[in-house]
Amino acid sequence: MRKLQEIMREVFSDRDLSPEQIPTLDLYMDQVLTLFNDGLSDNKRHPEDKLLTKTMINNYSREKLLSPIQGKKYTHQHIMQMLCVYQLKQLLVLNDIKQLTGRDDIDFERCWRQFLDTKKVLRDFIPAQLSEKLSADLENPSERLALCLALSAVASYMRRLCETIIDESSE
Repeated sequence: MRKLQEIMREVFSDRDLSPEQIPTLDLYMDQVLTLFNDGLSDNKRHPEDKLLTKTMINNYSREKLLSPIQGKKYTHQHIMQMLCVYQLKQLLVLNDIKQLTGRDDIDFERCWRQFLDTKKVLRDFIPAQLSEKLSADLENPSERLALCLALSAVASYMRRLCETIIDESSE
Protein backbone atom coordinates (compact mmCIF):
# COMPACT_ATOMS: atom_id res chain seq x y z
CA MET A 1 0.00 0.00 0.00
CA ARG A 2 1.17 3.52 -0.75
CA LYS A 3 2.20 5.95 1.98
CA LEU A 4 -0.26 8.56 3.25
CA GLN A 5 1.91 11.39 1.81
CA GLU A 6 1.70 9.91 -1.67
CA ILE A 7 -2.06 9.44 -1.44
CA MET A 8 -2.52 13.02 -0.22
CA ARG A 9 -0.38 14.34 -3.07
CA GLU A 10 -2.65 12.56 -5.55
CA VAL A 11 -5.92 13.57 -3.87
CA PHE A 12 -4.92 17.21 -3.49
CA SER A 13 -3.90 17.50 -7.13
CA ASP A 14 -7.43 17.14 -8.46
CA ARG A 15 -8.44 19.19 -11.50
CA ASP A 16 -10.93 21.99 -11.80
CA LEU A 17 -12.44 23.73 -14.77
CA SER A 18 -11.51 27.39 -14.90
CA PRO A 19 -13.95 29.96 -16.28
CA GLU A 20 -11.63 30.35 -19.29
CA GLN A 21 -12.24 26.69 -20.17
CA ILE A 22 -15.99 27.24 -20.33
CA PRO A 23 -17.10 28.32 -23.80
CA THR A 24 -18.82 31.69 -23.96
CA LEU A 25 -21.31 30.36 -26.49
CA ASP A 26 -24.31 28.34 -25.36
CA LEU A 27 -23.97 24.56 -25.23
CA TYR A 28 -26.35 21.66 -25.75
CA MET A 29 -26.73 19.08 -22.98
CA ASP A 30 -24.36 16.57 -24.63
CA GLN A 31 -21.69 19.26 -24.94
CA VAL A 32 -22.09 20.16 -21.24
CA LEU A 33 -21.74 16.48 -20.28
CA THR A 34 -18.60 16.14 -22.40
CA LEU A 35 -17.13 19.30 -20.86
CA PHE A 36 -17.66 18.01 -17.32
CA ASN A 37 -16.73 14.38 -17.87
CA ASP A 38 -13.59 15.21 -19.88
CA GLY A 39 -12.52 18.36 -18.04
CA LEU A 40 -12.92 16.82 -14.59
CA SER A 41 -11.96 13.25 -15.46
CA ASP A 42 -9.04 13.24 -13.01
CA ASN A 43 -11.56 13.65 -10.18
CA LYS A 44 -13.25 10.31 -10.83
CA ARG A 45 -12.77 7.55 -8.31
CA HIS A 46 -13.16 4.93 -11.06
CA PRO A 47 -12.60 5.59 -14.79
CA GLU A 48 -16.14 4.47 -15.67
CA ASP A 49 -17.77 6.91 -13.20
CA LYS A 50 -19.92 9.70 -14.61
CA LEU A 51 -19.52 13.07 -12.92
CA LEU A 52 -22.64 14.51 -14.48
CA THR A 53 -25.54 12.90 -16.35
CA LYS A 54 -28.59 14.09 -18.25
CA THR A 55 -30.76 12.89 -15.37
CA MET A 56 -28.72 14.93 -12.89
CA ILE A 57 -29.02 18.09 -14.97
CA ASN A 58 -32.75 17.55 -15.43
CA ASN A 59 -33.17 16.99 -11.69
CA TYR A 60 -31.14 20.13 -10.90
CA SER A 61 -33.37 22.13 -13.25
CA ARG A 62 -36.59 20.62 -11.89
CA GLU A 63 -35.48 21.22 -8.28
CA LYS A 64 -34.56 24.82 -9.21
CA LEU A 65 -30.88 24.48 -8.31
CA LEU A 66 -30.24 26.06 -11.72
CA SER A 67 -31.69 29.16 -13.32
CA PRO A 68 -34.41 28.37 -15.87
CA ILE A 69 -33.08 27.05 -19.18
CA GLN A 70 -34.18 28.89 -22.31
CA GLY A 71 -34.64 26.41 -25.13
CA LYS A 72 -32.23 23.50 -25.15
CA LYS A 73 -28.98 25.37 -24.63
CA TYR A 74 -27.04 26.15 -21.47
CA THR A 75 -25.36 29.52 -21.07
CA HIS A 76 -21.94 30.24 -19.59
CA GLN A 77 -23.76 31.30 -16.39
CA HIS A 78 -25.65 27.96 -16.29
CA ILE A 79 -22.42 26.01 -16.62
CA MET A 80 -20.75 28.04 -13.88
CA GLN A 81 -23.83 27.39 -11.74
CA MET A 82 -23.58 23.64 -12.50
CA LEU A 83 -19.93 23.65 -11.42
CA CYS A 84 -20.98 25.11 -8.08
CA VAL A 85 -23.73 22.49 -7.71
CA TYR A 86 -21.26 19.75 -8.68
CA GLN A 87 -18.85 20.87 -5.96
CA LEU A 88 -21.50 21.29 -3.27
CA LYS A 89 -23.24 17.97 -3.97
CA GLN A 90 -20.14 16.16 -2.75
CA LEU A 91 -21.13 17.19 0.76
CA LEU A 92 -24.57 18.79 1.00
CA VAL A 93 -28.16 17.72 0.36
CA LEU A 94 -30.08 19.22 -2.56
CA ASN A 95 -32.25 21.52 -0.39
CA ASP A 96 -29.14 23.15 1.06
CA ILE A 97 -27.58 23.49 -2.39
CA LYS A 98 -30.81 25.05 -3.68
CA GLN A 99 -30.58 27.78 -1.03
CA LEU A 100 -27.10 28.62 -2.25
CA THR A 101 -27.35 28.21 -6.03
CA GLY A 102 -31.03 28.43 -6.92
CA ARG A 103 -30.85 32.18 -7.40
CA ASP A 104 -30.50 34.67 -10.21
CA ASP A 105 -28.72 37.36 -8.16
CA ILE A 106 -25.31 35.65 -7.98
CA ASP A 107 -22.34 36.06 -10.28
CA PHE A 108 -21.43 32.36 -10.40
CA GLU A 109 -18.25 32.95 -12.37
CA ARG A 110 -16.97 35.35 -9.75
CA CYS A 111 -17.89 32.88 -6.98
CA TRP A 112 -16.15 30.07 -8.84
CA ARG A 113 -12.98 32.14 -9.30
CA GLN A 114 -12.96 33.01 -5.60
CA PHE A 115 -13.50 29.33 -4.76
CA LEU A 116 -10.56 28.28 -6.97
CA ASP A 117 -8.30 30.84 -5.29
CA THR A 118 -9.31 29.64 -1.82
CA LYS A 119 -8.99 26.00 -2.85
CA LYS A 120 -5.42 26.64 -4.00
CA VAL A 121 -4.54 27.98 -0.55
CA LEU A 122 -6.21 24.97 1.09
CA ARG A 123 -4.36 22.55 -1.21
CA ASP A 124 -1.10 23.83 0.24
CA PHE A 125 -2.27 24.20 3.83
CA ILE A 126 -4.27 21.03 4.53
CA PRO A 127 -1.74 18.35 3.49
CA ALA A 128 0.97 20.06 5.55
CA GLN A 129 -1.31 20.18 8.60
CA LEU A 130 -2.42 16.57 8.16
CA SER A 131 1.16 15.38 7.73
CA GLU A 132 2.17 17.17 10.90
CA LYS A 133 -0.76 15.96 13.04
CA LEU A 134 -1.61 12.51 11.67
CA SER A 135 0.34 9.38 11.16
CA ALA A 136 -0.80 5.86 10.50
CA ASP A 137 0.55 2.60 9.23
CA LEU A 138 -1.86 2.09 6.35
CA GLU A 139 -0.91 -1.58 6.22
CA ASN A 140 -2.39 -2.02 9.70
CA PRO A 141 -6.22 -2.39 9.42
CA SER A 142 -6.80 -0.85 12.87
CA GLU A 143 -4.66 2.21 12.17
CA ARG A 144 -6.21 2.59 8.71
CA LEU A 145 -9.71 2.53 10.25
CA ALA A 146 -8.73 5.00 12.98
CA LEU A 147 -7.31 7.39 10.38
CA CYS A 148 -10.40 7.13 8.18
CA LEU A 149 -12.62 7.75 11.24
CA ALA A 150 -10.62 10.88 12.06
CA LEU A 151 -10.78 12.13 8.46
CA SER A 152 -14.53 11.44 8.32
CA ALA A 153 -14.95 13.49 11.51
CA VAL A 154 -13.19 16.42 9.83
CA ALA A 155 -15.50 16.07 6.81
CA SER A 156 -18.49 15.98 9.18
CA TYR A 157 -17.31 19.16 10.91
CA MET A 158 -17.01 20.91 7.54
CA ARG A 159 -20.48 19.72 6.43
CA ARG A 160 -22.01 20.90 9.71
CA LEU A 161 -20.27 24.25 9.33
CA CYS A 162 -21.77 24.65 5.85
CA GLU A 163 -25.22 23.63 7.12
CA THR A 164 -25.06 26.13 10.00
CA ILE A 165 -24.04 28.93 7.64
CA ILE A 166 -26.94 28.04 5.32
CA ASP A 167 -29.42 27.79 8.21
CA GLU A 168 -28.40 31.12 9.68
CA SER A 169 -28.62 32.87 6.32
CA SER A 170 -32.20 31.67 5.82
CA GLU A 171 -33.48 32.91 9.21
